[in-house]
Amino acid sequence: MMQGASSSNLPYSDPEVSAVLARLMADKTLIELIGAWTHPTMMALLPPLVRALVRRGLRKRLAAVDSIAGFQGVVRDYVERLVVSTLDELTISGLDDLDPSQGYLFLSNHRDIACDSMFLNLLRHRAQLKTVFIAVGDNLIQQPFATDLMRLNKSFFINRTGNNPRSVYKDLVMSSAFIQSRIEAGDSVWLAQSEGRAKNAIDETDASVLKMLQLSDRKRPLSEKIRALNIVPLCLSYEFDPLDVEKARELKAIDATGSYQKSPGEDLKNMALGLSGYKGRVHLNVGQPLDGDYEDLSAVAAAVDRQILAGTQLFPINHWAVSALKPDFSHPAHEPVADAHKIAQFEQRLNRCEVADRPVWLSIYANPALRVFNRSSP
Repeated sequence: MMQGASSSNLPYSDPEVSAVLARLMADKTLIELIGAWTHPTMMALLPPLVRALVRRGLRKRLAAVDSIAGFQGVVRDYVERLVVSTLDELTISGLDDLDPSQGYLFLSNHRDIACDSMFLNLLRHRAQLKTVFIAVGDNLIQQPFATDLMRLNKSFFINRTGNNPRSVYKDLVMSSAFIQSRIEAGDSVWLAQSEGRAKNAIDETDASVLKMLQLSDRKRPLSEKIRALNIVPLCLSYEFDPLDVEKARELKAIDATGSYQKSPGEDLKNMALGLSGYKGRVHLNVGQPLDGDYEDLSAVAAAVDRQILAGTQLFPINHWAVSALKPDFSHPAHEPVADAHKIAQFEQRLNRCEVADRPVWLSIYANPALRVFNRSSP
């Protein structure tokens, strides 16, 4: 942890692990959620018995855990099983080109609340590299057990929505300093390029995120600061989005009314759906560290966006969605889908949507392809 930092927004350290795990095992909400997931029928009929079984199982699994690395080892076993059950393939490119002795700030496009950083961590572990610290929005500070679990997993919260502007600013400065301190210590950090998921699949870096990174070192020349952070653009490409229907509904509501009101606990529910839903193939493309001379933050954002777009991997559903939206579309890189089985599979996914939401659903899958085609146009 950063020297002198004592905020509840920062990750836990090893001496805190045992007390946090004891608190989690006493958390009735968490125990019941696990019970409903692992023993749904029994949980409905005999909840006290299931709660006892869950607690016994957790105590057995976590008995020897007294460090962040130990906790992440337990989590990793579950993640490997989750990958087997929800993915057809998980691949990465570019990771071998980085110096393993250095810390990097992975500035990433953002598709899924939990899976984006989780997949990066899993692939780094498979490559025998240290896991990353994870920047998380304060919108996920909803349930105490969820906050504890994330902080045990090396997550830290970036406060953007508090009622006291001075307090928010102070927290943002601390987040900025924490990120820099981790990079200087040889650790790596995952940070989304924008404040929320790109629900429309248009990946663009938000200048406010870059501005936050400067707060703890405002007098330092911009290009020097960017190089000190060792920023590496990261692009995640998902074949299928488990939350495509939900995202289409939200985007349609915003288009129709100008706003969308989240229900209580919606972010945590979406996190669970994103974790458990089928994703097909997922590819991560690791870019090159930013080392240019930048006039302003917009130039930095453009450099990140170029690498993320260049690292985008397209799948058949992206091409099919383009054809569905634009039947006469033509481009040398466009590959219309002719396989009847694949088309039927895609149409089945589309038909889960309300009819009014379907054009938006199609745009979610078409946008990555259209942006790639636009980039490569003569």
